[in-house]
Amino acid sequence: MKFLETSNLYSLNKSTYINLRWISYIGQLTVILTVEFFLKFEFNYLDCISIVFLSILTNLYLIFKIKYHQLNNFIATTYLSYDIGQLGFLLYLTGGITNPFIFLIIIPSVFSAQYLNIWSSVILVTFTSLTLAILTFFYFKLPYPEAVHFHAPEYYLYSIPISIFIGLIFLVYFGVKFGSESRIRKKAYDKMQEIMAKENELLSLGGQAAAAAHSLGTPLSTILLTAKELQKEFGDNDKIKKDLDLLVIQSSRCRSILLVISVQN
Repeated sequence: MKFLETSNLYSLNKSTYINLRWISYIGQLTVILTVEFFLKFEFNYLDCISIVFLSILTNLYLIFKIKYHQLNNFIATTYLSYDIGQLGFLLYLTGGITNPFIFLIIIPSVFSAQYLNIWSSVILVTFTSLTLAILTFFYFKLPYPEAVHFHAPEYYLYSIPISIFIGLIFLVYFGVKFGSESRIRKKAYDKMQEIMAKENELLSLGGQAAAAAHSLGTPLSTILLTAKELQKEFGDNDKIKKDLDLLVIQSSRCRSILLVISVQN
């Protein structure tokens, strides 16, 4: 499947994601405890706390069991889907679409749009939209004072998920565009770094070649001088004449090559 094949091309920084989840869970617990013990509104706060603590366990699992510093596309999509379900269940217990924190349910989809591939965004947007549809018709009543009768007309309730859905599509679209442009810039930057590294390597090799040519110059000159002296002394000896001539020719050739290298560097 293409979804699985591209999982290695897109990733999510684990530490950043874990920190965002801690902030979310602290905020959820703060709201739940404030509504129950400070405002004294009646609702199923123990069930809500249980859901948050279960999510904290998933975060601990993410910290200690998953050793990768970057979450691949598949794992990140799975966790973000869980986050949508977890928040949806909390909202189901606390007023559903009438809960003022309902807009937070779009955050995982918007977050994925910039870092994960397009199929992850499609999956998460679909899941978010389905959750919004369920919360529009099925939910426990919103916690509020007993002396106040909270009621909103149906057309107002239906407009809330529609507006959230429009905002979701708008933000995800721009998240995908910005994420794509960011990846293109990163690829260009990485390519430029690769080219510069190769250039530095070539320069380094050139410097080493020049140093080697300089170091070999003196012993090669000695070899050439010695070969010429032997050529003069034993030039009439047919047995070694060809070998001495070859030694002089090859030594002269090596000297010319080293001279070219020195000039180029």
